[in-house]
Amino acid sequence: MKTIFKQLGADSAYLLSSFPIALPAFIITVAGFAAGLGTAVVWIGVPILAATLFAMRGLAAAGRSQLSAVLRQPVNRPHYQRAPEGASALRRYLTPLTDGQSWLNLLWGLVNFPLAVAGFCVALSWWVATVAALAYPLYAWVIHRSVGEGDGLEYATRWLGWGDSYAALSLLAVLGGLVMALLLPLVLRGFAITQAALGRGLLASLTESDAPYGGPTRAVSLDTEVTRVQERLSAA
Repeated sequence: MKTIFKQLGADSAYLLSSFPIALPAFIITVAGFAAGLGTAVVWIGVPILAATLFAMRGLAAAGRSQLSAVLRQPVNRPHYQRAPEGASALRRYLTPLTDGQSWLNLLWGLVNFPLAVAGFCVALSWWVATVAALAYPLYAWVIHRSVGEGDGLEYATRWLGWGDSYAALSLLAVLGGLVMALLLPLVLRGFAITQAALGRGLLASLTESDAPYGGPTRAVSLDTEVTRVQERLSAA
């Protein structure tokens, strides 16, 4: 029982706190990638893309730090590619363009957002509805006295043959709250594990043996392209 409550707290905290991280990550991803790609033809977009990838490292680190409590296992920090020693400032600045993990961070910022929105809305609304239903007998009388009429719950109690007394209304509300409370850990766990699994797949460390086919070759190709960009910017 203690483990269930502990995991419920971890899942709830993750779903409610991941949205403030996912929102800026999505904005930076979409705005930065669109601006960089749209102006890449005049080479202005290259440093914009590099700045976007740099910015996403911090947000990806924040998202990665949340995963261990949900997945119940440590999540390793990836190793970003670094420029060679003695490289120019421009070379170091453009290095993220050759790093596969930096692009995975960008992909995470895009695909994680809808999951974060859904998880946040479900967690918040389910918690509020559960607490409101369980606490119904404590506050509903104020609403009835202020409004001078029922809140609609009496239609359900009449249909059940319970009448429309305050006790019947309270009993139905509390029973509904208990059902929602029992389902709360399962629902939030499903949303949390789905979002966390996606985060682990995109943000966790990627060893050389796990790298996609053609990864090293692609890195060399991108490194060559960065060198060409440096030469053209220097010439300009």
